[in-house]
Amino acid sequence: MFLTAWADTRLLGSEAIAIHKLAAQVPLLREVSRTADIEVAAKDRLEKKGLEAAVLEVAQAIENPGHREIAFCCCAKVSGADGAFDAREAQVLRILRETWQLAPADVERMLVLATRP
Repeated sequence: MFLTAWADTRLLGSEAIAIHKLAAQVPLLREVSRTADIEVAAKDRLEKKGLEAAVLEVAQAIENPGHREIAFCCCAKVSGADGAFDAREAQVLRILRETWQLAPADVERMLVLATRP
């Protein structure tokens, strides 16, 4: 989620709020207690490796299909949190889709889920 938020080189308040809401609402993410450390690590990873390599590295580490779906939905929700379309945020979703070889119907379903409150 933080890689998505930082993809356009800035983390907006609406994106931070979306991340914190997701961390509180998604059962798997409730275990995360300090998102600030994750944010710093994500920003550093982006600066050192670039967007493509950073997202690819993280995507390859997520092997569980259910966790992949949660990750994709969360990234999609964060990408839309500021109400603006940014090509770099869309690139994050493309990398995830391609790396995990998500079917178009599954991507469409997850994007619809991501638009719900």
